[in-house]
Amino acid sequence: MNLVRDPRALNHPDLLTGDLNKSAIAWVGDQHYRAVFQPKGNQETPLLGIYPMGSPCDHSLGGMFDLASVLLAEDGGPAMYQVPFSGFTDHRGMEASGQGFSNAYKFTTAWTVQGTIGLMTPFGIVAGGGCDKTFPMLIHTMGIEPYRYIPWALLHAGHRSVGVMPDGREVTLGDLAMTRIRHLNGEADDAELELIRQNTVTDVGVCENLASAMSNYVALCCGGFILAGEDLHAANTETRAALTRKTMAFYRNALDKGIVPADVIGPENFQNFIRSIALFGLSTNLPLHLPWMARPWGITHTPSSIWQEMERMPWISNLQPVGKHPVNHIGAMLPSVIKYLVAEGLLNDVTSIFGPKLSEIYGDAPDLDFAAQDVFHPVERPMAPQPQIVLYRGNLCPGGAWVKESDAMRHTSTYNIQVCATQADFFKDTANATNLTDKTCYAITGDHSTIELLSANFAIMGAMDANPDLDVALLTDQRTSGFVGARAKAAYHLPRNRLRQLKGGDTVCFEPATRKIDLVDASGAAMDAEMDARAAAYVEPDWPKTGTIKDLVNAHLSDAENGSAVY
Repeated sequence: MNLVRDPRALNHPDLLTGDLNKSAIAWVGDQHYRAVFQPKGNQETPLLGIYPMGSPCDHSLGGMFDLASVLLAEDGGPAMYQVPFSGFTDHRGMEASGQGFSNAYKFTTAWTVQGTIGLMTPFGIVAGGGCDKTFPMLIHTMGIEPYRYIPWALLHAGHRSVGVMPDGREVTLGDLAMTRIRHLNGEADDAELELIRQNTVTDVGVCENLASAMSNYVALCCGGFILAGEDLHAANTETRAALTRKTMAFYRNALDKGIVPADVIGPENFQNFIRSIALFGLSTNLPLHLPWMARPWGITHTPSSIWQEMERMPWISNLQPVGKHPVNHIGAMLPSVIKYLVAEGLLNDVTSIFGPKLSEIYGDAPDLDFAAQDVFHPVERPMAPQPQIVLYRGNLCPGGAWVKESDAMRHTSTYNIQVCATQADFFKDTANATNLTDKTCYAITGDHSTIELLSANFAIMGAMDANPDLDVALLTDQRTSGFVGARAKAAYHLPRNRLRQLKGGDTVCFEPATRKIDLVDASGAAMDAEMDARAAAYVEPDWPKTGTIKDLVNAHLSDAENGSAVY
């Protein structure tokens, strides 16, 4: 293949150059990779292959990238340099210490990837990921000049993190988390914990945050950013190989014809991304990350604009995090579902990153048989006529807060506020969620960074399962993830200048009819002026320096209302 770099990329000689000898840093980087990796294929037209090192899916991605490099090198094709990027060291360390790992991860990986792309002066990019952090970072990077003028291909390594108990019961990571909490409270013995641990997330190469990771994958397939696989079980090597072969066939055509993201990706692709959130009942991760993902493309989204697109969509899939089935039940149906939704006009027939439209890519997929499964419902008989991921407003979140509208959200309720500075304080104050107080809203405020509350969420869910009459709520500025199986009234993405100004004994009201969350007085009237005054008086504390990447991240955090983003 005789590859020619898009001339628009040559307007950025500091990062890309047509002649390696004219750029010392590019020449050194290119020679380094040639010496170290010695890839097959035409080394005069190198491609960059990047995927996360240390991630739960890196084993699967390694095999896919090995195959991709062989397929690309055929018939004099380009050489692909495999450069696993780092970032998970900070990601895991920050998660373990309760510090906001999502923004840290996106920042460090974007920094690493963008630096590597510039160093390599590639003629094309093959990027891989599997979690709910890699793909937002990759789409963000793809839209930046000059990277938008380079052909891209994305690979997904696998999306099933379920297990099966000896009695045949299917279990997920959530089951493991709840068993750990029960064990901590003396309700499960060591044998029960060990049994479920050994039978959950047992495959090599799975993403732990199943619903969020799968949500990103589904939404990007609908947007035309990535090719839908038939059934990407983490242990399904043959299917991953088939997906890699199919993807590389499309990609070689894009390389040959010079198809680049700048010419095929536009507002309608991101519109499909948004619509899929509502149609599939996907994770709140997606509307949170989208403003940051779309910004380099010159596309501005706010919670309001995202909701205006979502609210017209029905909910058609009985999948977690909102529905019944773990997302592995999507199986081989995704190509058929996309074909169906395009034909019904609910998804735009957008041009994909490879050039063909969705209708061309999935035209040969089998028609969806609604009678043979109960995961997907026809548009005329949806699970519900409206989305289950909804935007609430009110004086606690005037710009909007994303909420999973579970059954608990369906009626108006008021709660007394109990402030917890950290997740650890929540567990301390509630005796590991065994002593939750009815009609209490726990406001977990955290520090400057975003906070992850999986443990608190599962603990509340467990307590509500044990006591169906328990009525509690949760508020936080957590901006990185939603939560599978949310049972309480909950809003996870409030602005800090409002959340942190709540006081013990305050009363808040959740009003589903108007989709509002308000600070209210004794009569139930919204205290808009009071909340606005508190927000205006808020002063961000002088957070102590940690000497870690967290300090750098904190300098770039966006507010929750503007999306989970590093600007």
